[in-house]
Amino acid sequence: MVRLFFVPERELRLMRDSVVLCVDDDPGIRELYQTMLSRNGYEAITVSDAYQALTVYRFAGNVDIAIVDLEMPGMNGYELAERLKMLDPALPIVMVSSTDPELEEMSPFVDAAIRKGVPIRNILDRIELLLAEDKDPPTETRLPC
Repeated sequence: MVRLFFVPERELRLMRDSVVLCVDDDPGIRELYQTMLSRNGYEAITVSDAYQALTVYRFAGNVDIAIVDLEMPGMNGYELAERLKMLDPALPIVMVSSTDPELEEMSPFVDAAIRKGVPIRNILDRIELLLAEDKDPPTETRLPC
């Protein structure tokens, strides 16, 4: 006999490492994200362009938050944020830029804007804050006992 019980989706996310999709055309920045996020209990998926990011997002299915570089060749970060929000309006997106990013200009597709070069702790704090926000009412998922 299989028993089913309900676990709110938010609690399921807390039962595993949060997955951060990092999109930047600079390999050094991707390596930095990989290192800092894994050291702080996150699973990082790093890709070099927006097209790879969309592919990963569609097939990975478990991305909790995205960090996106604004200035990338091909599709820029704002265009990527718009497409990601079309796939999942609740996905938190952090835009990173070498210039002073204006969040108001990036809304409604960007949840936070950070300038490149800020201390790593600032990025981690922003990720933690966005993941802690409860944007949608909890949904329930059935798990077999």
